Amino acid sequence: MAWPKLRKSQATDREETQPKKALPPAIHQRLKRLARKLDELPAKDELRIRQARELEERQRSAGAELHQLCRGLVAALNSMLDNLEIEITPASYNAGLLDSPSGLLIQINASGRIVQLAIHAREPEISSEHFRTPYILQGAIRWFNQEFLERQEIQEMQIFYCIDSSGGSWRYYDPRTRKTATVDEDYIAGVLDQLL
Repeated sequence: MAWPKLRKSQATDREETQPKKALPPAIHQRLKRLARKLDELPAKDELRIRQARELEERQRSAGAELHQLCRGLVAALNSMLDNLEIEITPASYNAGLLDSPSGLLIQINASGRIVQLAIHAREPEISSEHFRTPYILQGAIRWFNQEFLERQEIQEMQIFYCIDSSGGSWRYYDPRTRKTATVDEDYIAGVLDQLL
């Protein structure tokens, strides 16, 4: 049995043929503002995505810069050494480690005298929570040897990749003395020298 065809009621026909009522001016203005804001969303989303990509690229470059700094120092020292070879781990930079929960760990080993540079997992945005200069990566530099371990004494300072109008640089911060300066070959060599 076929179902009978339903007809629209006359009331529905009348509603469709009647002209729509104009919105009150206040509501019309509010809807115009809302529509304008909604139209701006794709451009804002695109800007946010582009900024996130740029931040990620800067963070990867900063990690590579720190690894290259350590690798250059190790290569320079090894070229001057006769009886010892300093090791660096990892031997090559892997930017993917910045996305891992444990972050990136660079270790310089001079016959049991250890310098570690740990970079925490990537920050989702520029921060100044732990350091007064805005930074995009943070971590720590630690140094120890067997004597330090026996005394349960591991030296540590915070490091930050700070950004400014001229670019960026790695900086360390000593919370005890409140001293801050650039992390460079001279600084890391000085840290290693404290272990001898």
